[in-house]
Amino acid sequence: MFKVLSISLLLCCSLSFLGQTPEFTLDNPLNSKKSTLYSQHKFIMERSRTYVNNKVVKIEWIEKFYSNVKDSLESAKYESSNFEKAYSEEIKVSKNALTSITALKKELATVNVEKDNITLFGSLTSKSSYKSLVWIIIFSLISFLLFFLIKFKNSTRVTKGAIEKLKEIEFELEETKKKARIKQQELMRKLQDEINKNS
Repeated sequence: MFKVLSISLLLCCSLSFLGQTPEFTLDNPLNSKKSTLYSQHKFIMERSRTYVNNKVVKIEWIEKFYSNVKDSLESAKYESSNFEKAYSEEIKVSKNALTSITALKKELATVNVEKDNITLFGSLTSKSSYKSLVWIIIFSLISFLLFFLIKFKNSTRVTKGAIEKLKEIEFELEETKKKARIKQQELMRKLQDEINKNS
């Protein structure tokens, strides 16, 4: 009788404990794909029974936990390989971008050199040197022009003076010719007169 009473008392107590623990009504995180490994481990540790400082764990929980850990590791490896692929692709893209940036930098430097310089007689000359050279040429041409204008003016004045002197000389020559003709005519008359007197 005592045995029956103790068994019934034990059953009543154990049923009341089972009904009061809300943890048993919760879902098992081992079966949930959204649960973390930490929550699954915690669930196993809390639900396992203790026996002389040891935990007694259900084999199906351990196997499920191992399967979840294995899946998590495979998923991590897959994500890691995907990350490595994406990272290597990013590195390739970055290297290509760096190469194109370097090429653009060189091209820009060349364009800047061409922009700041002018090709003169087959060699690059800076714009300031080119401007100085052009102004020197312009001033030289203006100086030569002024020089030749002054020379031309002087030569024109000299030519005009020479023409006037030539005209004066020609006039004097004509006058001298006239006088010489008159003299010659007078001499011819005198000679004729003398010839006439002697004959």
